[in-house]
Amino acid sequence: MAEVKLFKKNATYKDKEGKEKTAVNFYVQCGNVFVPIEVKYFEDKETGKDLRYRERRVCMSAFAEEFPEKASIN
Repeated sequence: MAEVKLFKKNATYKDKEGKEKTAVNFYVQCGNVFVPIEVKYFEDKETGKDLRYRERRVCMSAFAEEFPEKASIN
């Protein structure tokens, strides 16, 4: 049976205004394959917001390990 692990990797990007921001990308490792995953945003029909989105991202980040360096992936 293959082990499945959750990883996170910080990435920087520039927003529409040109300001540099940091994002956290998540990956699931299945065997030797890293599959990118996304935390889903569930927009409330009345408010247009997802009040638990941040909670889900923080929870994922808390349980994820740092993404391994390229040399240690193989």
